[in-house]
Amino acid sequence: MELTLFLTQVIGIYLVLIGLICIVKRKMMMHAMGDVVTNKSLLYVIAIIELIAGISLVISHNIWVWNYAVIVTIVGWLMLIEALAYLALPYSWVKKIFRMFNTKGWYVGGGLAAVILGAYMVAIGFGFMPVV
Repeated sequence: MELTLFLTQVIGIYLVLIGLICIVKRKMMMHAMGDVVTNKSLLYVIAIIELIAGISLVISHNIWVWNYAVIVTIVGWLMLIEALAYLALPYSWVKKIFRMFNTKGWYVGGGLAAVILGAYMVAIGFGFMPVV
């Protein structure tokens, strides 16, 4: 349970911050993601880092219970799947996927969803909200 609370705090803070950045600095983020997809080496390095993080989360926290702990598990699996997709799919597909999601609507909607989920995780992780 200690590990779950720690990961809930870390992921929650990350989601709140990255969500706010996506909303407030949307144009800069869209430009940066456009640059990432055009640089195969950078995309590869990011995918390897995400793969390591995803594997680490899946191995250390593969808890499938119906409470806040499952969010950490799902984040780990999503990171692992995304990294594998970047590494295994043809580059042309990866570029299409990036272009499809690199829009104002995705940054605002995704940023808002990240802030809400992150705030929930922060509230649980730091004891502002009772764990049920």
